Amino acid sequence: MKKSVFIVLLFLSIWTIQAQERKLFWDGYDWRKVDHVCREYPEYKYWIKSAYLSGLFDSKLFYQLTFRNTGSECSDSVFSDLLEPDNMRSLITGLDGFYEDNTIRYIPIPSALIATIMIQQNYPQIEIDAYLWQSRDWINDLMDDVIKE
Repeated sequence: MKKSVFIVLLFLSIWTIQAQERKLFWDGYDWRKVDHVCREYPEYKYWIKSAYLSGLFDSKLFYQLTFRNTGSECSDSVFSDLLEPDNMRSLITGLDGFYEDNTIRYIPIPSALIATIMIQQNYPQIEIDAYLWQSRDWINDLMDDVIKE
């Protein structure tokens, strides 16, 4: 009896360890998965995606205020980027459109959000493409480092 319980527990623990994914960020696959999960209740899609984006903006504000409390005068320059709370519906619609392309779904949501805001603010396509290439290189290098560990 003890041997069979031990074997079952060992099997479950190995299966659980193998099922865990080394994931650093939410990306386009997770963003699109929300649509799949909410297919029976589509009214929840906006609330789930809006909650994620609100958490993203709240965490940025928290770290910005924490950094500012340290007495450093460069907090405004460190946190000056395009990630600013805006109309959530337009941001969600922009991200939905951005992640329709399967080749860029592995780009993390914060980077995709910056690219989406750049698109919505009519930045030149050359700048958007350059930013996307930098994001691709960054996430690929980061994932290579994680895999090597």
